[in-house]
Amino acid sequence: MTVTVDAPTFTERFTATARRALRPRTWRPAPPVTDRAAWADVAAVDQEALLAVARDRRAAAAVAFPTLSLWARYSRDGDRQPYERAQRNLLESAATAALALAVTDEEEWATVLADQVWRICELRAWCLPSHYALPESGERPFLPVPGRDVLDLSDAYVGGMLAVIDTIAGERLERDAPGIRAHVHHEIRRRVLDPWEREEYFWHGVDGPPNNWAPWIVSNVLVCAAVVEPEAGRLETTIDRALVILDRFRAGYDADGSCDEGATYWWWAGATLFEALDLVEQLTDGAFDGFVVEPVAATARFPMGMQIDAHRQVNHSDGSPVLPENANWYLLARFGARVGDDEVVRHARWMGRQHALRFDGQLAALFRRTLAELRTPGWQDDGPAAPGMPTALYLPGTEVAVARSDAFFLSAKGGHNAVSHNHNDVGSVIVSLDGDPVVVDAGVGVYRRETFMPEHRYGIWTMRSSWHSVPMPNGVEQREGESFRATGTTFVDHGDRAALSTDLTAAYPAASGLVRAVRVASLDRAAEVVELHDEWAFSAPGVMTLVLLTLHEPVVVPGGLRVGAAHLGVDGTRFAVRTERRALDDEKLRSAWGAALHRVLLVEHAPAPAGSHTVRISRAAA
Repeated sequence: MTVTVDAPTFTERFTATARRALRPRTWRPAPPVTDRAAWADVAAVDQEALLAVARDRRAAAAVAFPTLSLWARYSRDGDRQPYERAQRNLLESAATAALALAVTDEEEWATVLADQVWRICELRAWCLPSHYALPESGERPFLPVPGRDVLDLSDAYVGGMLAVIDTIAGERLERDAPGIRAHVHHEIRRRVLDPWEREEYFWHGVDGPPNNWAPWIVSNVLVCAAVVEPEAGRLETTIDRALVILDRFRAGYDADGSCDEGATYWWWAGATLFEALDLVEQLTDGAFDGFVVEPVAATARFPMGMQIDAHRQVNHSDGSPVLPENANWYLLARFGARVGDDEVVRHARWMGRQHALRFDGQLAALFRRTLAELRTPGWQDDGPAAPGMPTALYLPGTEVAVARSDAFFLSAKGGHNAVSHNHNDVGSVIVSLDGDPVVVDAGVGVYRRETFMPEHRYGIWTMRSSWHSVPMPNGVEQREGESFRATGTTFVDHGDRAALSTDLTAAYPAASGLVRAVRVASLDRAAEVVELHDEWAFSAPGVMTLVLLTLHEPVVVPGGLRVGAAHLGVDGTRFAVRTERRALDDEKLRSAWGAALHRVLLVEHAPAPAGSHTVRISRAAA
């Protein structure tokens, strides 16, 4: 990533005028539930969907809730999912009960909410087992240290959710359970604000620009401080520290606003940056404006640029090929409006007309943005709407390019193998025809302990270059690390033809024998053809294997392969064509792709000192 210019910074925008404007404990994201007139305009379709999910989550939380044995599952065998599902049941029961109480004013939801808030306050930790590492030593105790939480993503968004619930429902809960608000404030102080003030974490970015953890946690810490902190001086200090960390995060982005964590994680990175800056602006009565700082405005365009269509997206790194459950188009519309980008606003409205407000996603982490959309029915019809996906786009910060024609979509990348949530995928491509996946990136499966252990991560097949659509010289895979990278990456778009060219030589270790490997991925819009052209040379005669990952089962036909509605032309005289079926037993991968993916291996018949090959992708004959 490229460090952006130093001025102006978020810190510099927090002026004396902005500081004087702070008024502790006055912020509300929405009216209290006792103000019935203020909640009368919620759309009936949203209310119906909300209540259905609220009942479901109430039932789920009664069956599976956080326990010692579930926490120990992670400590013993690295299985994150049982505890995280149970915690999510509890949190989402609280979140949906709060919203249900707001829209119905029914006593049953006040009871459910009070009980779930109490249970959350009684948890031994809000931090997830997989994140519970003491910041001063890195030690990972089998169970949480008594009385000590760790300020991770979960700890922060649990605190943020409870703080927002307190602003809209606290007075109502206090009526039935006097003292409950004091408990909530105490736990937010103890678990979130005290560690924030006293401890230093890796996500502070002291040693280099941090990833999505920084704005995600900071945005929730700011919510907690806005609700709980009574002293203007301490609130000001919290904002000071928050803006320093956000400046470090910002410094890791190129001026193009591209997110090296990919499109899925943008909704936890760029989106939470928006939420943090928007909240500080509200707390200072508009005197703070962080949206003029580079590259904030460019960041708002990233998810639009990475969309293949209304339902699929480019998914390099740990991304999902389908639009993630944390996507919220009303937030993107607000972001676009705030930076004056009408195209982003129109695109967000277009997406909002096709994707209803969801209550079944990660609602605790998404509570504030869900609340905002719930209270703004019909926002997607409040102006013109149109898809904003570009005909072509190149992002130098990540060396990712996209190009589209009437029929084809192509994405190709250069970059390096040390990005956040990295896969060894330098040179990888994604191709779709009429919206149907042809050449794909598998994405990532359900997270386990091994996913984030460097000694194990690249043993997971989805992370390896041998399961991405890249060359495999002499059977050797790419390695992880920033030195394993593309060089000389360029992108051109001449209207009829768009192409990314990149040298992949340095992405492979010396054992590959490569002295040159250049890939050109191009889209000919006039001919409706995608070409993947590779040229290479070895230090001694070697065998090149070219890998293609497909969703549809490849069928050998004259001149190449049939993959869905596409024909992949290959040189069968110099290359053997091998196909493999990879059954998917991971629930996340199966949800995205179905039962299986397929790998095509184009293997040279004989060693040679140099060579070239072009895969020509066109529409198959009917």
